[in-house]
This record gives sequence, structure tokens and C-alpha cells, in this order.
Amino acid sequence: MTSANLQAPPLTRPTLAELVGDTADFLTATWRRVPRVHSTDTSWTGALSVADLDRVLACGTLTEPYLEMVEGGRHLPVRRYTTPRPVGPTAIHTAVDPGKVRTEVSKGATVLLRNVEHWHAPVAALVQSLAGELGRKTEAFYFLSPPDRQALPAHRDDADVFVIQVQGSKSWTVHTPPTDGNWAPSTEREPGDIALRTVLHPGDVLYVPRGAAHCATGVGPGLSAHLSLTVREIGAAQLQDALRTLLAADLFLSPRPVDDAGLAQIADRLLDHYRARLADLSAEELVATARTALATRPDMASDLASL
Repeated sequence: MTSANLQAPPLTRPTLAELVGDTADFLTATWRRVPRVHSTDTSWTGALSVADLDRVLACGTLTEPYLEMVEGGRHLPVRRYTTPRPVGPTAIHTAVDPGKVRTEVSKGATVLLRNVEHWHAPVAALVQSLAGELGRKTEAFYFLSPPDRQALPAHRDDADVFVIQVQGSKSWTVHTPPTDGNWAPSTEREPGDIALRTVLHPGDVLYVPRGAAHCATGVGPGLSAHLSLTVREIGAAQLQDALRTLLAADLFLSPRPVDDAGLAQIADRLLDHYRARLADLSAEELVATARTALATRPDMASDLASL
């Protein structure tokens, strides 16, 4: 284990403090170690209310896979909650149908919204702030569940998760996180020892360590809504990709030597270049490069008003 693994994420904005309270204590005693609940006085109205969701659905622009529906651990067929919609000469075949969504929810299905930060400005600002503090890729997922329904069985996510309870109540069971790197994101029939059982109410924030198996059930009466902020971390595959990128930097080779002597010359140059780069490369630089590559996404900012 290198010092890069132990370095605490830099904190430059107040979002993490709003989610967990004392950030120093959280990073020392909780981060990547144990699940924890923090009750806040912060109003999470910006985290997408059910009324907001109704307005988004009524606009008719939301499509699958931004919205999916799940029941009993099974993803419902797309046709159950979508209807083809003409847009000029083009037909959108996966346009979400709000009437069908309501019907499926009334029968016990859960609404799953993916990457809410792509289309909801307040959530996008929340995600951007948390990603900036933690230096890691962050995404937002939203779950709207009927009472007494569990959408997904116990499963592991390849991310640290901050669960913000927005409306209603939800019962959570979180198991102990992995003790080594030999695990995978998956459904778990034997998830291990229980680390935390709790019921979240509006304003509560639950932290689930990366890889800790967990499941949730809506608690009645009424619908339960929560926003999951997933903080992605790199693994061995991303480190290998970053290493290839760093080794290839500033390397220019003739693509097709004409003879064996030319091939040998290029091979020598390649080996010399790699040796020099490896000699100068630190574990911290490799980790930082991999995290940056994972977190980088196209700039979605717009400033048409200035025109």
C-alpha cells in the first residue's frame, strides 16, 4: 500500500460537511470503513422532489435508460413504461409514459432514475461540488419506491454511496465492507455480517462504504424517495490504462520500419523511453492520472444567454 492510498481527499467546499457533519472525523473513522447515518438540518429540496419528478415526466422528454423501473430485483420490460413519441420526422421509441409509470408504481414497482446530474440542475451542482471535494467521479441516482417494497436484493456497488432521504421513510440493512480487493459489484445471496440497520427519514444521510452489500425497503405510508450520490473509485484496470497512457506520452515512432535493423532500432527506443518514464513515475502520479481519466467528462456548460 502506498501513501497515495492513505491520502485524505482534499476538502475545498462545504458539501461533504453538510452530508456527514465533522469531515475530519468522517475521513478518519468512517470513510471506507463503516456505514454511518448523519441527520442534518439541511433542506434537500434541491435533491429532486417527487413534485419535481412529476413535472419532468409531464414534459415528455425523459427517455429510457435515464428512467428504468424495477420490481422484486427484476428490471421491467421497457414497453411497460414507455410509448413511442414522434418528434418531427423522427420517432423516439423509448419515451417515458407518465401514465404507465404511475400504473406500475401503484402495482409495486420502483422508479430508478440514472445520472440525474445530466438533466437536473440542482442535482448537477450538488454532484459537481462533492466531486470537487473528493477528487473522484460522482454520479446521482434516484429511487422512488412504494411502501413495503424492496426494489433490489442485497448487492455490492463499485462506489462509495451517500444516500439522501428526500421523502417518506426507508429501511436499510448494510453489511460489513470487503476486507481485501478480491470482490466484485454483484448481487449477494450471503452478504456477510450486518454492520448497520436503520430507518431513514427526510434529512437523513446514510454513508455506505464501497463494496458493502446493502438493501433497502420502503416504509409506509406513502412513497419513499432517496437520492444516491455514488462516488466512483479506480481499480487495477484503471491503473493499467493510466500506466499505458503515461508510458506512451511524448513517444513518436515510425509506424512501419522497412527492415529488421529498423525494427530493432525502434524496439531499443521504446525500451529506453519506457525505462526512463518508469524511473520518474511515482505511485501518486499514477493514481492521480487514473482518477482524472475516470472523472473527466465533456463540458456540459452553456452560456447562450451571453450571445
